[in-house]
Amino acid sequence: MNTWKCEQCGYQFKDKMPPETCPSCHVKCSFLDVTVYTPDKKFEGADHRIKPKPDSAPVHK
Repeated sequence: MNTWKCEQCGYQFKDKMPPETCPSCHVKCSFLDVTVYTPDKKFEGADHRIKPKPDSAPVHK
């Protein structure tokens, strides 16, 4: 089961394949497969449209 995210409204849901239209905004749009995201920022095999958030500024002591 994959986790899909609507590119229009950001709605996320789990299913084998994305539907023709978003169950939330009812628009025919693209869906991002966000299943492969891990908190340790390993994006191997991730959808190329998913970009990691930039790290916060380093703390200086």
